[in-house]
Amino acid sequence: MTIVDLAAQRPAIRRQAAAMLVAAFPHDNGWPTLELGLDEIDEIAREGFVRAGLDGENVLGWVGGLPEYRGKVWELHPIVVDKSRRLGGIGRALVAAFEQEARRRGGLTATLGTDDEFGQTSLSDADLYADLPARIAGLRDLGSRHPFLFYRKLGYVVTGLMPDANGRGKPDIYMSKAL
Repeated sequence: MTIVDLAAQRPAIRRQAAAMLVAAFPHDNGWPTLELGLDEIDEIAREGFVRAGLDGENVLGWVGGLPEYRGKVWELHPIVVDKSRRLGGIGRALVAAFEQEARRRGGLTATLGTDDEFGQTSLSDADLYADLPARIAGLRDLGSRHPFLFYRKLGYVVTGLMPDANGRGKPDIYMSKAL
């Protein structure tokens, strides 16, 4: 796999990346159309950077980076890996490429949000306003391998929550890592 600047790739490669985003996040809070997927790639490229993992002409996955706090913090947004290629190290390589580029641009912290829209964690349908520190400390997966487990393996820690970000009982889990 070769990691490249997605913004500099031919339209066909960019369309593959957008289609992958639509396939992975087709719901209302995601990107339900190819046009919205392409728009997302363009917006991230304008504001930050996008990196893709390619195998020849095939997009295996891609990741975006957006600056916050005058570039001292970089948000990983989004990351997507082709469904047939997951659990093979592509996501890990893309996160490493994101971190390297964020560091090169002066980033001190990497951050991300990993939503629990489908009841996959102990934070789902919970009163997150009552004893928030205990809720964070007790965070656990409910058996469907929520993405927070992946990020935790890469050194990210929970730094906050946004209750009801995706509807009642559907929080966003904020995770961060020092660069």
